[in-house]
Amino acid sequence: MIRKRINFQEKGKGMLLSIRRLLAYGVDFVLLAMVLIGLQASVYAMMSGFPFDRFDHGYEIEWWVLATMSLPVWLYFILCERLFQKTVGKKLLALKVTDRTGSNINVAQALARTAVRLLPWELTHAIVLVPEPWWSVEEPGNLYLIYIPNALLLLYIAALFWNRGAKSIHDGLAGTRVTRAKQATPPQSFAE
Repeated sequence: MIRKRINFQEKGKGMLLSIRRLLAYGVDFVLLAMVLIGLQASVYAMMSGFPFDRFDHGYEIEWWVLATMSLPVWLYFILCERLFQKTVGKKLLALKVTDRTGSNINVAQALARTAVRLLPWELTHAIVLVPEPWWSVEEPGNLYLIYIPNALLLLYIAALFWNRGAKSIHDGLAGTRVTRAKQATPPQSFAE
């Protein structure tokens, strides 16, 4: 009876860790989207449409997206998780990224986990933008390909819950894991 209760509690903790991780990623996504789309809109307004009005082909838009959206997002995740063990979302939800021994991750691990984690997003950009953006043609020729990044996202989420929140696919490939960060204890007042 006690063993079953402990097992149930462990599963519950894993479910909560999985949800915390997804929420942290959501916070990071919204934060990055606000900043980067805000910058894109500012450039568009200040430059009277330049450079957007110069793009004639999907690959030109893809290069712009890679330079102005993907690269900053990659740098955000790589630098935050390598240097601080957490992104803003992870900090707000009291999570941290470590290697398998509990130490800081190295640059190769940060790069690997970011590359695998963001693979669905990068595939989506390429599928929607190349050879021609979907919005510029009547019927996109590669419409069925959009199922690939969506399937990857579902696989990532399933792996996250299967591993009780500690590891998703990008963690397993990079040799990392995410755990609860220890909460800092507030300093005691001098009056006590």
